[in-house]
Formats: sequence, C-alpha cells, structure tokens
Amino acid sequence: MKKIIDIDMWKRRDNYHFFSNFLNPCISITSEVDCTEAKQKASQNKKSFFLTYLYAILRAANEIEELRYRIKRDGQVVLYDKLDVITPIQVSEDGKFTSVRIPWNQDFEKFHESAREIIKQADADEDPYAYTYDRNILDDDNYDVILVSATPDLYFTSVTHTQEHKNGSDFPLLNVGKAVTREGRLVMPVAINIHHGLVDGKHLSDFFRKVEEYLK
Repeated sequence: MKKIIDIDMWKRRDNYHFFSNFLNPCISITSEVDCTEAKQKASQNKKSFFLTYLYAILRAANEIEELRYRIKRDGQVVLYDKLDVITPIQVSEDGKFTSVRIPWNQDFEKFHESAREIIKQADADEDPYAYTYDRNILDDDNYDVILVSATPDLYFTSVTHTQEHKNGSDFPLLNVGKAVTREGRLVMPVAINIHHGLVDGKHLSDFFRKVEEYLK
C-alpha cells in the first residue's frame, strides 16, 4: 500500500524541490556497526548471520518514514507503508548470482524461515537483474523495496553506487562488507546511497543507530 504525497503540503517540499534538478541528487554514507552479539547469537542458535543483519537493516528502514518515500518517473512522491528487501544471492563458485525479493516480517523467526526457503529456491539460470529492471516484477508503481548487497570477504571504507536515472536511485542501495575485530568488538561497514531530497543526515543517523540496536 502507498500514499500519494501532496508535495505542496509536504514537510519535505523545500528539500525535494531543491535537489530535484541536481545532476546527482544522491548521497552515499558508510559507517561501521557493532555486530558482536549478532554474530555470536547467530552461531549459537544456528541461524544465518547474513539473514540476521539483513533483518536488522530492513527493520530499521521500515521504521524510518523518510526511507519509505519514493519518487515516481513523473515526479510524483509516494510513501509506502512497508518495505521488502532485494538481495543478490551467489549461486555458483565462480561468483554468478541471482537476485531474490524477501518480504518483510517483524517476527524474526518467520522472516528467517521465509528467507531461507526463498534463497533455497533461487534459480541459477534467472537474470540476476530481473527484480530491478523487469517492469512486470518491479515497475514504476512498485518500488517498495531496499536493495542490500553483501561483500563478506571485503572490508571497505566507502562505496560509490550506480545511478540509473537523472532524478536519483529509485530506492535505497546498501552494501555490507566484511566484519573485522576492532578493540575486541566485531564491526562491519554498512554503506547506503539515498536521494537527498527524501532523506537527511538525521534520518541516516537514526537508521544506523537502529541497525546497531537490533543487531544487539
């Protein structure tokens, strides 16, 4: 479900208009989050660490209104009531991947179970970009998602994301890197690319705070 925003009455009207004509209206921020407890509990409970932090990221995104705004191709702004996640899944040793869409469920056990089943059924012969560019699956009226990629063998300090359209990315793009030990704690980098007309620094600070909270 989505709500059409009356831009003239919108609290972010001035932000939206200011950035709407920028050649690149998106900003990218990378920050570390503490994942010590999440890694330990995932191991103890025989759960996927990947799905554990995917849940934390998706829960945080769903709880921040600004991350649920989307700009349609005609310039209309909509607010979705909830977000799912699209994530690339490796399907062969040579690095080939496909993408799956995992629905949001606040119950972690149900989210984990559903995600495991969806990943298990991932089709190695499917177009890896189908969920992003196949308009029958994800069209201009259905961008109720975030995209989270993982590079578990690569630690990074910044990421530059691709941008298909002049008016910015259709939905938040995220990347999670390799977890490393720092001062006795396990931390991992999380990068996010968002449209600055929709999201400010405060909302990003809230997002990273919530992700770390749910990882603990």
